Amino acid sequence: MAARFSAVPGRTRFRFLPNASPKSGLAARNPMKAQVSPKQLARAIQVSESSVKRWCDQGGIMTVRTAGGHRRIAIAAVLRFLRENCYELVRPEVLGLPANAGRTAWVLDRAQAAFRDALLSADEDQARRILFDLYLAKHPLPAMLDDVMAAALRGIGERWSRGEAAVYQERRGCEICLRLLHELRMVASTPSVPRGLAMGGTPEGDMYQIPNAMVELVLRLQGWETISLGSGLPFDTLRAALLTHRPRLFWLSASYIRDEREFLAGWNELCAPLTFPVAFTTGGQALLEPLRGQMPQATFCNDLKALEAMAESLGE
Repeated sequence: MAARFSAVPGRTRFRFLPNASPKSGLAARNPMKAQVSPKQLARAIQVSESSVKRWCDQGGIMTVRTAGGHRRIAIAAVLRFLRENCYELVRPEVLGLPANAGRTAWVLDRAQAAFRDALLSADEDQARRILFDLYLAKHPLPAMLDDVMAAALRGIGERWSRGEAAVYQERRGCEICLRLLHELRMVASTPSVPRGLAMGGTPEGDMYQIPNAMVELVLRLQGWETISLGSGLPFDTLRAALLTHRPRLFWLSASYIRDEREFLAGWNELCAPLTFPVAFTTGGQALLEPLRGQMPQATFCNDLKALEAMAESLGE
């Protein structure tokens, strides 16, 4: 099964336990920096500082200047530079990345098992290392999220159903994933001229935050300006946000639906005629085929790879 905008595993008894914000809980031991200096990047990849400054001045690395005229490089620009060039990341910890990041060539299925085990044992450093290894190895982000993070969380849910994992392990794994998604968001810089505005959330009763964070991250990396409205929102407030912000793309993720009749009534209220064009997309494990057939206004995306393709088509 693919992510379907929903990475939350297990049975419905989990559904009333909302995830905390990405900043909650224990911070990562070596948090990723928002910006670095040319000297720090030079130390990280073992080249001269003058070389890094020259690349910055030539436009090879996007750079900003402080009020005092010093060069600063956003971590998004650093990782983009590393993905596009062949420099070895010798000292990743200088950038706030896990030690040895970028040195392991993972295949996705092996990465998924290792990531699952890291979540079960609360080894946040190992989980971060796996994700950034994959990112620096140029694995597509939707594949990383669908085939590694979401698959790992489903695997933990399956273990719980067999009595091989505890609820606290699933909840703790979700907390770690939210923090990692927050870090990945730092590398997803929106271009100065974005494709358009995308916004969305989850319906009332669905308190899962991971699907929203995943959708927002994929769209940001694709060049969209994004607004995540949050989780557990009544359809009338979703409609109010839609009318206020007038997005080009609106997503709704549904991992849990309390009452299908109420859900469909609210959905039709959300999609009532508008004076501006908007594309609706939906996903989530609660949207089974019979229900999707009653939602003709939206494109259903079975996973994040399908979402990326759908959003890409809007720019053509």
